[in-house]
Amino acid sequence: MISAIVDGVLLVALIATTLRMVQMHRELRRLGSYHDDYQRIFDQTALALDGIEVSIQEINVKGAQILNALGSRMDDARELIAEIDGLTREAKRQQSVLKAELKELSKATAMMGNAGRFTPKREDLDIFDDADATVKTLKTAGVLSAAGKPTTTIHHGEPAQQTPTRVHRIDNTLGSPFRSVSMNQKDNI
Repeated sequence: MISAIVDGVLLVALIATTLRMVQMHRELRRLGSYHDDYQRIFDQTALALDGIEVSIQEINVKGAQILNALGSRMDDARELIAEIDGLTREAKRQQSVLKAELKELSKATAMMGNAGRFTPKREDLDIFDDADATVKTLKTAGVLSAAGKPTTTIHHGEPAQQTPTRVHRIDNTLGSPFRSVSMNQKDNI
């Protein structure tokens, strides 16, 4: 009888163990399916991280290209600013030269507007009196005819020497609309 009780207790323990094993087997199966889901999610996460890494590398490459392009544009802008500053300085210099020339021109115009400039001065009339006396002397000496034309050749048949023509170069090295005449550098034609 004791063996039947022990057999009964062992049978109950065996059934409880079997039920517990079946429960654990179901939980392990469910955990296995979760593991597959987790594995799939981790794989997708790894792919997403790889895509992010590639995107970051592309952003770095494009950012470097943009920075290089921006740097070259900035260098171009600096060169243009320097050129504009040079042209501005040249324009201001030429403007001051033109202002000085305009002042001189306005002074000359003001002097030409003077009504007394057409009336001869006494010194000028003395020159004409001396000239009349010189012409009379030359007529009496036979150098001038009665019509006032010379009777002898002054140059004895030698041609008169002409002064060489001087041509001045116009500077326009900066391509500005203002031009200046260089008196130091002359071109011979």
